Amino acid sequence: MEKKNTTSTIEQLFKSSEAIRIPAYQRAYSWESKECAQFLEDLLEQKGKKYYLGQFLFEDLDNTFFIIDGQQRLTTSILFFSAIAKILKSRNENTELLTNCYLTDVFETISDDQVIFRKITRKHQIPSVGATETISQKRLIEAFGFFEKEINNFDQTSILELQSTLENAVISTLFINDKIEATQVFEYQNNRGKDLTRFEVVKAFLMHQVYVHISDVKQANQNISDIQRAVSQTYRYIEAVEGYFSENELLDNYCNLFFNIHGSIEAVKERLGKEDSKATWIKSFFENLAEFTLSARSILNNKSQTEIMNLFFVGNEANWKLVLLAIFYKGEASGDTYKRILKLLEVLCFKLKLGDYRTDTLPTFTKKYFTSFEGYNIDSLYQDVRHVTENGFQWYWNHNGYFSGIISNYFDNQPYHYHRNIIKYVLWQYENEQRLDKRSGALLDKDLYESYTIEHIKPQKPSNEAYSDEFVKNHLHRAGNLALLTQSQNSSFGNKTFEEKANLFQDTALTSYAEIREKRVWTEFEIEDRHRKISDFAKRHFDISKI
Repeated sequence: MEKKNTTSTIEQLFKSSEAIRIPAYQRAYSWESKECAQFLEDLLEQKGKKYYLGQFLFEDLDNTFFIIDGQQRLTTSILFFSAIAKILKSRNENTELLTNCYLTDVFETISDDQVIFRKITRKHQIPSVGATETISQKRLIEAFGFFEKEINNFDQTSILELQSTLENAVISTLFINDKIEATQVFEYQNNRGKDLTRFEVVKAFLMHQVYVHISDVKQANQNISDIQRAVSQTYRYIEAVEGYFSENELLDNYCNLFFNIHGSIEAVKERLGKEDSKATWIKSFFENLAEFTLSARSILNNKSQTEIMNLFFVGNEANWKLVLLAIFYKGEASGDTYKRILKLLEVLCFKLKLGDYRTDTLPTFTKKYFTSFEGYNIDSLYQDVRHVTENGFQWYWNHNGYFSGIISNYFDNQPYHYHRNIIKYVLWQYENEQRLDKRSGALLDKDLYESYTIEHIKPQKPSNEAYSDEFVKNHLHRAGNLALLTQSQNSSFGNKTFEEKANLFQDTALTSYAEIREKRVWTEFEIEDRHRKISDFAKRHFDISKI
C-alpha cells in the first residue's frame, strides 16, 4: 500500500510501523554529549507545549521503513525512552505501555551495533565502554548513561511530562517508494541547507547520477545495491579510525591520489563530467574508496609499531598520511625501506615544526609511487623523502645548511624552548628512550600523549624569589627546565617552588623524572646539565645519517 506523506507524532509512527531499519550504507550513531544535552534541553523547554522534532524521510520497501534522514533523532528517542523505562521501573512504576510501544524489535540500528543497542534498550544492561568494538557502540552507551543520570534527577511528574512531550512530538513523515526518488530527495535536501558531511553530499549526488545515466531501472538498482555495500564498508572503516584519520582527510586523500582533485562536490562533479561511462566510474569510485579506507584501518591495526605511532604524535606538518595510505594500499608496508621512510617522515615533520614552512611535495612523490610512473617505486619514494628530509621542499631552504642543521641550531643556539607543540614531542621521546633502556616499554597511547602538557620545573613566576634578567633570558625557558605533566598534575604544581615541586615529582610515574627527583636544588647549572642530555638525545633521535 502506498504511504502518504503525513504529519504525525513519534507515538503514531511506532504504533503504525511493522519495521523501521537503518540502511547499511548509513553512518552509525554519531551523537555525543553536546547533542544529547541539546535534545534534553529542547524537551524541557516545551513545558507541555507541542514540540516539533523535524522531518523523517523513509524509503518504503514492503512495509519496512528504511530511514534516509532522521536516524540520529530516532535512535536518540529510543535511548531516551529506555532511560525513562529503567528509572520508572526502579521506582516500581508500570512501564508496560512504554516498553511495548518503543522498546521492541520494530526499530533496529545498524547490524554492527544492534546487539549492544538491544541490550541497552530492552534489558537496560550497560556494557563497559572498554568492551565496545566500535565508536558508535561507545556513543550509544554514553548517550543512554547521560539520559539516565539526568532524568533520574526529576520527580515522577516531571519524568512523565518529558515522556509525553517526546511521544507527542510532531514529526513530518515523508515516504518514498523507489530508489530513484530517494536519491533525488536526499540530494534536494542537501541543496536546501541540510547539515551533511562532504562525503554524504558526494554520496547522494553520485547515487542519484546512477539513475540519471542508466535507463534500465533493474540494472540501476543493482548498481545502487553494489554501491550501498561499498558505502557500508566505508562507514565502518571510517569509524574504526576515528581520532586518527578524519572522514574529510580520507576523502581528500583518496580523491587526490586517485583523481588528482579535492574531495569537494564541485570537484567530483567536474571530474564525473569528463567520464564517458559515468555509471561505471561512479561504481568504481565507491569500491575503490572502500579499499582505501580499509588501508586506513590496516594502519591503525599496526599502531603498536613505534614508527607509526611516532607519526601520529609528531603531527601533520606534511601529508605523511597520504604516503602511508598509499604504501598500505599497495601492500608494501613491510621491510627496511618502508621503515626507513616512516622514520624520515617523522624527522621531516619535526623539522617543519621548527620553521614557518608552507610547501609540501609529498603528494607529488606519493602519486608517482602510487601509479608506478616511469618505474617509480618504493625505493624511488625513499630517495625523494630522504632528500627533502635533509634539504627541505625548496632548494633555498637549505642555504648554508640551514635546514640540515635546524634541530642542532634549535637546541644549541636558542634559549627559548617553551613551545608546547614542539618540546612536548621531544620530551615524550626522551621519556621513551629511557623507558626502553630500562626495558619498561615505550608509551604508544595517543590519548595518553594528548593528556600531557608542559610544566616549568623552576617556576615561571615564583612567589619567594627574584630572577636575574640573565636567568630569565637564558635558562628559565630552556628544555632542561621543562617537564611533561598531565593537565591535572600541572594544576597542582602551579608556581610552587622547586623544593615544593620536588615532593610532587616523587609521585609522578615517568621514568625521566628520576633526574629531577635526585636533585636537592634546581639552578641554572642543573637546568643546563639536563638541557645537554635532552639536546644530545634529540640529535641522536633525529639523526638520518644512517637511514
